[in-house]
Amino acid sequence: MGNTQKELLERYKTWMRVQRGNSKKTIDLMATGAFQFLTWLEKEGQTLEDINQEAIDKYLSACYKEFSQNTMVVVTANMRKFCKHFLKKDIDIKLANSTAPDRDKNSLTKKEVKAMFRCASENPREVAILKTLYYTGVRRSELINLNINDCDFERLQITVKHGKGGKTRVVNMTPDCAMAIQRWLKIRPKPLKGHEEALFVSSHKQRINATYLLNVVKRVAAESGIKSKVYTHKFRITNITHMIEAGLSISEIQAQTGHSDIQTLVGYIQHAPSRIRKSYDKTFRDVDENNIEPERETNIPLPDNKQYKRIAMQKYLDGEIDSNILHQILDTIDNKKDGPKHIDLAYQ
Repeated sequence: MGNTQKELLERYKTWMRVQRGNSKKTIDLMATGAFQFLTWLEKEGQTLEDINQEAIDKYLSACYKEFSQNTMVVVTANMRKFCKHFLKKDIDIKLANSTAPDRDKNSLTKKEVKAMFRCASENPREVAILKTLYYTGVRRSELINLNINDCDFERLQITVKHGKGGKTRVVNMTPDCAMAIQRWLKIRPKPLKGHEEALFVSSHKQRINATYLLNVVKRVAAESGIKSKVYTHKFRITNITHMIEAGLSISEIQAQTGHSDIQTLVGYIQHAPSRIRKSYDKTFRDVDENNIEPERETNIPLPDNKQYKRIAMQKYLDGEIDSNILHQILDTIDNKKDGPKHIDLAYQ
């Protein structure tokens, strides 16, 4: 296909950018998938005119043997976009169903977080990375793409310009996080050309990548004596769980995390054993013969919708209701007609 293939891919990129409004990350990912398909097509001795249902089924069959189920979600979505919508081929492509990753979804305890901070304290870059992950709750890709000028140390805020779906938001950070970043910037090496703006650069003087980030998190966790599996995304789960336990409202947490769907946010919340114990003792405190208090009659004003949501969330955290009932309550309060989505929410 030679030059024709290159020209076609450039037109596909332009189409995604202009007609579909896709982000650069999505465009690059989809263009790579289209290139792999066109390369396969060429090896099969076929051209664009030969693309039909049989060719698509044969290609996807080969992909299913090579890739994981979750990778096939991206492959099938791209094939549908490229062949059916861009090339206007009359074919049928069924999107693959995603499967939840088998991960430990429990949050870190505050004791474990502090242990990791202490363990990395002699390395300004690593402690700044860990504190940014924990205190801001940003996603892995968002942290990697942070630039120095995204940090506002006076307002204690960070502007996330490359959020999910290309969205921009402003997140808060603590003085501890700000000081850690400033200490890192004092010793930050001069980056190579093209990486000058990057907030976090590696010893190779380039913007850090996902592999580097995961290696840091895993190594520091192991050196801290944490037995459970720790990965980058666990800091986001921990950030959300600790904010909920501190009493922040859902709307306040949504502003920090960038979630557009409350059900997705709820999927991150984990029950800490200490919270369960506290809720358990609270439940049976009034039944204990040694701790009986007289009932009091009080005039309590009816709660508004925000208070109802807070009450429902508290009951969920206390284990009085499960996530499905919580979703139904929230949907009822918001007058939503559609029921809760039964999906693995913590990784959307």
